[in-house]
Amino acid sequence: MKGLVLKDLYGVRFQIFGALAIMLLPTAMLMLMGGGMAVEEAIPPVEISVFVYGFANYISITLCSSFMVNTLGYDERSGWSKMQRTMPLTGGKIVGAKFSAMGVVLGLLTLMSLVMNAVLAVIFGIPLEPMLALPLCMCMVQAIALLPTFTLGYCFGAKSTTAVYIGFMVLLAAAMIWLTFMIFMGDIGTAALRIICYAGLPALTAAVVAASWVMGKRAVNVDI
Repeated sequence: MKGLVLKDLYGVRFQIFGALAIMLLPTAMLMLMGGGMAVEEAIPPVEISVFVYGFANYISITLCSSFMVNTLGYDERSGWSKMQRTMPLTGGKIVGAKFSAMGVVLGLLTLMSLVMNAVLAVIFGIPLEPMLALPLCMCMVQAIALLPTFTLGYCFGAKSTTAVYIGFMVLLAAAMIWLTFMIFMGDIGTAALRIICYAGLPALTAAVVAASWVMGKRAVNVDI
C-alpha cells in the first residue's frame, strides 16, 4: 500500500511544490497591505479580518488540492488501472491508498495554512482560535468534496470526476456562504459555531470517509 501512495505522490509532486508556493501569495499580499497602512488603520475589524483570511484559506486549500482529482485520469491513461488488477491488491488497498495520498496532500496544505495563520494572528493581533480553526475546517470541507469524487470515479470512470467535483464544490460553497451570512446576521452564535466546527463537521467528514471507502472498495472489487 505504501507503494501505491508514493505512486500518486510522485505523479503530482510538481503540483504539490507549486501549490505550496502559490499558497504564500495571499499571505504575502495581506501582510504587505497591513504593513503599508497606519498602525491604527492596519487592522480591520476582527470579523472582517477572520473572513478575509478564511476566504484565503478556502481558495488556497481548495484550488491547491483539486489536482488530486486528476490522479484517476492518470491511472486510466497510463494503463495502471488495468495493470493493478493483475497484482495481489484488494479493492480496500487500492481505494485506501488513494485516500491516503489525498490525506497527505491536504495535511501539507493545512499545516502550511496553520503556520501562516498563526504568524498573521500574532502580527496583527487577530484572535488565534478562528485563525487555527479555519484551515482545519477548510481541510475537512475539501475532503468531503474529494472523497465521493474518487468513489464515483471508480464507479463511472475518470471522465466523470471533474463534473462531480465541481458539483460537490458548488454545493459546499453555497453551504458556507449561507453559514457566513447567518453568522454576520447574528443568527448563529459563537457556541453554535463551535459545535458546528468541532463536532458537526468532523462527524460529517468521518461519515463521508467511511461511506466513500466502502462504496469505492466495492466498485473496485466488482471491476476486478
